[in-house]
Amino acid sequence: MPALRLVWLVVVLWLALLPRQGQAQERQRLSLEAGTPVTVYADRVENLEREKLLVAEGNVQIEQGDVRLEADRVEINTETSEAVATGRVVLFDGRDRLTGERIEYNLRTSTGVVFKAEAAAEPHFFFSGNRMERFGDKAYRIASGVFTTCEDETPAWSVRLGSATAHLDDYMWGTNASFWVWKIPLVPFIPFFATSLRKDRHSGLLTPTFGSSDDKGFFVRQPIYFVLSDSQDLTVAPAYFQKRGLGIGATYRYVRTEGSRGELDGFYLHDEEKSPDYSADRWVASLRHEEIITPRLVFKADVARVSDDQFLSQFGNTLDERSAQRLESNVSLTQRWEKWNFFGRLFFYQDLTTDAAVELQRLPELRLNAFQQPLPWLPGLLFELDSSYNNFVREIGAAGQRLDLTPHISYPVSPGGLFTITPRVGFRETIYDTRVVGAKVDQGFVVEDTRKELTVRSLFEAGVDLDARAQRVFDLGGAYGIQKLQHLIEPRVNYNFLDGDDSRDLPQYDGIDTITPGNTVTYSLTNRLKARAVGQDDLPGRVWEVIRFTLSQTYTIDPEAIVTTSAVPIPTPTPTTAAARRRRLAQENEPTTTTITSSITPKRLSDVGADLILEPLWGIRFRGTATFDPYEARVTTATTDLSYEAARWRASFGTRHGENGQLAFIQGAVEARIGSRWTVRFTSDYNIDTGTVIENRLEVDFREQCWGITAAFIDRVDEDEFRISINLLELGQYGFGRGFAGFQ
Repeated sequence: MPALRLVWLVVVLWLALLPRQGQAQERQRLSLEAGTPVTVYADRVENLEREKLLVAEGNVQIEQGDVRLEADRVEINTETSEAVATGRVVLFDGRDRLTGERIEYNLRTSTGVVFKAEAAAEPHFFFSGNRMERFGDKAYRIASGVFTTCEDETPAWSVRLGSATAHLDDYMWGTNASFWVWKIPLVPFIPFFATSLRKDRHSGLLTPTFGSSDDKGFFVRQPIYFVLSDSQDLTVAPAYFQKRGLGIGATYRYVRTEGSRGELDGFYLHDEEKSPDYSADRWVASLRHEEIITPRLVFKADVARVSDDQFLSQFGNTLDERSAQRLESNVSLTQRWEKWNFFGRLFFYQDLTTDAAVELQRLPELRLNAFQQPLPWLPGLLFELDSSYNNFVREIGAAGQRLDLTPHISYPVSPGGLFTITPRVGFRETIYDTRVVGAKVDQGFVVEDTRKELTVRSLFEAGVDLDARAQRVFDLGGAYGIQKLQHLIEPRVNYNFLDGDDSRDLPQYDGIDTITPGNTVTYSLTNRLKARAVGQDDLPGRVWEVIRFTLSQTYTIDPEAIVTTSAVPIPTPTPTTAAARRRRLAQENEPTTTTITSSITPKRLSDVGADLILEPLWGIRFRGTATFDPYEARVTTATTDLSYEAARWRASFGTRHGENGQLAFIQGAVEARIGSRWTVRFTSDYNIDTGTVIENRLEVDFREQCWGITAAFIDRVDEDEFRISINLLELGQYGFGRGFAGFQ
């Protein structure tokens, strides 16, 4: 009986509460003079017409355009449109949110005050203040405020302001500020503080860079960013160097269409340090542009120029910039068809190793190539073509024009599918407008002496290629995470016969001009071991190459001697007597150089080339190449690269070997993530021959939710640099340190 009474009591209570649970909120719409209509939702709405007061209680929501006010209780004066909200007060201004103890808000003017306010604006801006006054659309005045981008209750960093003005979609500025780290006033007084709150691109000051260097003294760089339009922007960066003077950099970027974009960079410095190697006006400039005219027709321009050979080595930031030996420029046009390809370019470069004009420019270079394709009237025969036209231009040395045509026809056959044998035949016709007649000295350089004369070199080429493949598959059944292994052996033999004119009287522009008649056999053997990992969820596992090892060599049948001619200046002693001076005058019209002819017979066997790639385990990869002299039984060249990449760290180590295989350079790098906040990086480039450090770089990164710090020490051959930069989320980077961080 007591249990039955309890059941009936629960049923009665449930029935009593059921109508209240299903009761909907009351809704009332207010029309205000010269204001956006207001809709009020609440559990209870009471309209006191005599007091001209609307009282809403319980889960109150007031909507007016993009503004929504939520509270436990709201009183609205229907005559003045002033509302007072209390209890769990939240004001949504678009997608930004303000909370406080009390809100006084005028629904007609969309202005009001939030007391004891806390605000969150996208993407990561947080405000608080004793009083936040809304005086316009997303515009607030803040009294006794705090600004940060940290989400913690006690922020890692914050800016406290006596008073401030914030436009949530634009800027914030204030006075009587201080910078705090946790609860410590790190910078106790900042007379003026300003920052951007915009969510999209906007004009304004970027983070300045400060530093010092023994070579350049104290320096400062202040970038200024300008948004010119939705598709254009400009960054101007005035710079001052204590020992070098004033400079200015600029970067202009544009996007014309989806397939048309580019960038123009430049830096100018009026160098106050006098040097005979360069003038006071020093600069670097570059232009990059890409124009996709059609999906198969593409125009590209990558042009760069520098005022003097020492500029990059003195002002470059990266190791590649400081060690650059040339600055290349290309302006190209590429047209692709299904079976043909056209490529045209203007190629010119600036040699940074000598002041002499030794650059060999290609103005222009045109190439027309036919991919390997069947001949329509002769089934089985394959045709391909390589052709090029070059106009070589230079001040010191031979210049001229060259047309090169190389058509080939081949016929691959696979008897029984055991191997493939491909006989081929073709010819190379090379036409020059210049002939070499000797050698001479030009501005201290021994160069070819040429004259304008039509010269033709004709070469007939024939040969046969033999390719085979043997394979075997091993089922490991999932051992070591591997399902199957495939072992492949691929032998190749290429016989090439080349007969025709030699290149003794041809100008030497590039490798095409050094081709001479010959009879060679090239053979190679490649071993591959491929693995398939164990799959998951009925999906096949990944396939990768565990080992690839290739050996190759060339054998020359009856090698012919290579005759070379060079010019050597004739020494002319300084005359010391009158008779000697008379003899010197008599010799002024005599030749100043003598010609020396030498003959070298190549070896029958070339160096053995070896190439090894290993990826035995996840993350480990090794690549090594070497050449071996079979006559002297020594390694002539070698390179090695070893890397390992795991979830939280990665490392690499490489060596470069010079003559006789001796170790010349060591390169190493390691990066490790320690916990969720720390990252350590170290890179090193060391010259064994000279015993000098090319560059050592140690960087330590610490990242929190709303801030980070990076410390870097860079040890170079001629400069040491120490740098610290602090990154405050959404506020950019603030850097200070010793050294020069580049002109960019």
